[in-house]
Amino acid sequence: METAAAMYKTGRYIYVVYMAQQAIEKVVKALIEAEGKIIPFEHNLRRLLNITGSIRDFPDDWWTKIDFLSQYYLNARYKEDITILQNKITSEVAKEFLNFAKEVTEWCTLRIKSIEL
Repeated sequence: METAAAMYKTGRYIYVVYMAQQAIEKVVKALIEAEGKIIPFEHNLRRLLNITGSIRDFPDDWWTKIDFLSQYYLNARYKEDITILQNKITSEVAKEFLNFAKEVTEWCTLRIKSIEL
C-alpha cells in the first residue's frame, strides 16, 4: 500500500491501480494460507477470493472493482498497453482504488486475525 500511495503522490496513476491489485492479491493469498488451503498460481482476484471460506461475507458491491483490478494485473505489465491505460486512470480513479485496496486489505486482515486466535 505504501508503494501505491507513493505512486499517487507522483502522479503515476496507472501504477496506483496496479499496486492496489497487487496488495489485494497478496492479502487474499495470505487469507487462503491462513485457512489452511493451498495457494494457487493465480492472479485473478475473483478466482482467489472464491477459494476462501470468507467469500460468503465479501460485500457484493466490491465485485465490480475486484474485476476491474484483475484486468490491470495483466495489462499494466505490457508496455504497449500502458499508454492506452494511462489515459483511463485519472487522479480520482486512482484515489478510489487506493482507498478500495485499503478497505479490502483491512477486511482480509481481520479475517486472518480471527483465524489465528
